[in-house]
Amino acid sequence: MFSIILMVAFISAFTAELKASEANDIIGNENDSISKKDRAKDSLILTPYHLNVIKFNPTPMMLFNEVRNVTFSYERLIKKDKSVSIQLGYLVVPPFLNDTIAETVLFSNYSRKGINVAFDYRYYPGSRNRRPAPDGLYFGGYLSYYGCSFNNQYNFINNPEALNGNIDGRVNMINLGFEIGYQFIFWKRFSIDLLMFGPSLSGYTGKLDVTGDLDLALIDEELAAKLAERFPALGHIFKGESATFTNSKFELTSWFRYSMQFGFAF
Repeated sequence: MFSIILMVAFISAFTAELKASEANDIIGNENDSISKKDRAKDSLILTPYHLNVIKFNPTPMMLFNEVRNVTFSYERLIKKDKSVSIQLGYLVVPPFLNDTIAETVLFSNYSRKGINVAFDYRYYPGSRNRRPAPDGLYFGGYLSYYGCSFNNQYNFINNPEALNGNIDGRVNMINLGFEIGYQFIFWKRFSIDLLMFGPSLSGYTGKLDVTGDLDLALIDEELAAKLAERFPALGHIFKGESATFTNSKFELTSWFRYSMQFGFAF
């Protein structure tokens, strides 16, 4: 968040020096603008230079320190001041269990994978923005989904006769929320999209299956703490639970979304 604030301050200072003529410029290419009917209906809203923006979102990479978290989005203007967008990406969260628990069980050979999908609807208020959308302040709503699964093998350290096994789990998260952000368009082509405020109402589902001789009653508290540390959603789902980890669970709570994206308009 500190990096985002610095970037907003830097870019705001930079854009303040743009020519006033560029801030009020209207494109003359009829093939790359909204229809004549829409322009006649509301001549106070500036005509966009381009209708499409494709973006790369490095936020999941930075958040989880994982270069495989590649995420792209596509934004399309449906009116001169309104747009819709879709985001799709691969999601790899940090290892859930990669050490020992209660000095009894050693976890190893983990695997993990996931996906993130989001749909956004944005409104760019012309009274607040000096340049045509999708440049400027925006607010709107979004619906997003995050899903990940993991598998861990475990071995008993001091009990070779015990049957080793696996822990398999899955976490799903659906968010419905409100967003406020600012998108900068440089030279009518290159964008920096900062989604700075995105609270939501979120639903979590999670399931954990255990095979082998692992007795969750002996390590449930430490196991729950480690799972919640690796992925906070599990803290909401399985809080206060013990051996019922093997059951599916649903929890309704709140969440917060923010991101920084780099794009190209066309």
